[in-house]
Amino acid sequence: MSTSTMSFSSLESQLPPEWKASNLREQIKQIHQSGGKKIIVLDDDPTGVQTVHDIDVLTQWDKELLQEALNKPEAVFYILTNTRAYQAAEAERINLEIARNVQAVASETGIDFVFVSRGDSTLRGYYPLEIDTLTDEIRRLTGLEYDGHLIIPAFFEAGRMTYQSTHYIKEGDTLLPVHQTEFAKDKVFGYEHSDLTQWVTEKTNGRIQPEDCVVVTLDQVRRGPDAVEEILLQVKGNVPVIVDCLSYADLDVLSYALLQAENKGKKFIYRTAASFVKTYGGIADQDILPKEKLVAKGQESHGGLVVVGSHVQKTTRQLEQLLAGTDIFSLEMDVNKILNPAEQSGETTRLISEVNERLTRGQNVVVFSSRKLVAVESSDGNLNISQTVSESLVKIVNSLNIVPKFIIAKGGITSSDVATKGLGIRKARVIGQAAPGIPVWLTGEEAKFSGIPYIVFPGNVGSDTTLLETVQKIEG
Repeated sequence: MSTSTMSFSSLESQLPPEWKASNLREQIKQIHQSGGKKIIVLDDDPTGVQTVHDIDVLTQWDKELLQEALNKPEAVFYILTNTRAYQAAEAERINLEIARNVQAVASETGIDFVFVSRGDSTLRGYYPLEIDTLTDEIRRLTGLEYDGHLIIPAFFEAGRMTYQSTHYIKEGDTLLPVHQTEFAKDKVFGYEHSDLTQWVTEKTNGRIQPEDCVVVTLDQVRRGPDAVEEILLQVKGNVPVIVDCLSYADLDVLSYALLQAENKGKKFIYRTAASFVKTYGGIADQDILPKEKLVAKGQESHGGLVVVGSHVQKTTRQLEQLLAGTDIFSLEMDVNKILNPAEQSGETTRLISEVNERLTRGQNVVVFSSRKLVAVESSDGNLNISQTVSESLVKIVNSLNIVPKFIIAKGGITSSDVATKGLGIRKARVIGQAAPGIPVWLTGEEAKFSGIPYIVFPGNVGSDTTLLETVQKIEG
């Protein structure tokens, strides 16, 4: 098992060909239409809808909202938990509450469901906590024992793929093991292994050993659904199942095999990134959204707003390109002032006043947290800093007295807080993507600005110029 970099093109030339069944995705969709099972995706930040379209995302999970979602025709809906932004105890509480509410509503309506716990394609987030919480609570409520939990962090739009159990990021033609990237050094969710069997051991503090994992190899996947189903039918005891996959064709094989195995009584729960949901939900490909879908109708004379909170290096480079390549008005939020109670209010007031004035004049504005990362020793302390910065960015959105012609929020915590606290979104419709891996929501009737496109831009997605290109596309 290699944990060093390798060339993707030279690897591809040695691999067996993809399984060529022409209509697996369509067959998967038909299975859902006839079966009525709901796929409920618990999204630990708002970027997980980056591969899907024409489905709902809920930002709350009261029984009334869940009942409405369970009764809609689509097989898939998302619940934005935003747990990656919270301490572990709060993440656990949210997952418990959702499990209880979903189970209560599902038993009233007689609708079967499966949970997908959507985590990050660069392995950050609360694994195994979230899977453990969901499985334990469903077992307590119903007696159900899961046979396995599948770990599938593939996200092809951003070059995230798994081979020989090792998770890689593809940059150009180079496959880089994910533990060698900046994401592995995350102050809260860092890790040392790219081999997912070893990563599981690391994250479970040795409770699950590498040999306890079931590995589905690329050779097995490319032999087709029957070969994969045979393996899945043997899985029991809620063991981790790790699957090699380099393409959507590979995931279509897996998804079809899973549905066949579930049809024969197997029970699985999922910890995955964004690509899996698209294939398991039988969601067809859709073109990138045109410019017209990215602008709020009737607000064309106003400026657009970009809010940047993420601190990953990729975001900083994208911000630099945006500032260099457009005449967008730039407003830097001084994080040291925001963290100082004596200066916080003055700094926020300055930004709010400037943003409203510029948008009214028809100028595009980017508000960004100062780029020098303020960090402390503890992971809880770093989460608190992130939350304080995000709350200040939210106050700016909340204080808008004019509808921007577009809103882009950059980074997971930022885009979630802007959606729920800044724009007051309770339920939104995912209409597609502004660029590969960059989802667009249409805000609900209850939102501060209803029926407008809201572009959720992950911190770790796109090339250095993708943010610039997105704004340029909107401007035509």
